[in-house]
Amino acid sequence: TLTGEQKEGYKLGRGNVDMALEALPHPSEENIMIFVCGKDGFVETWGGNVVREKTTDGSKGKKIQGPLLGILKDAGYDASQVFKY
Repeated sequence: TLTGEQKEGYKLGRGNVDMALEALPHPSEENIMIFVCGKDGFVETWGGNVVREKTTDGSKGKKIQGPLLGILKDAGYDASQVFKY
């Protein structure tokens, strides 16, 4: 929490593979989708960068998923099970 207050039922600490496997559906389950949203550093840590298509006019290109990396890959999830935005 932002206040440092320990709340019942909440785990404190940095995200890691053990936390992912405890809190999320197991990667071997069928029909799961993990959505990763947040600041760039958070998304990168959990699932890898979201990248943008290159444009010829220098404008921001469309967001594309990029490869699955980070904690979720290390925990055994497949790119088809993770959506980053």
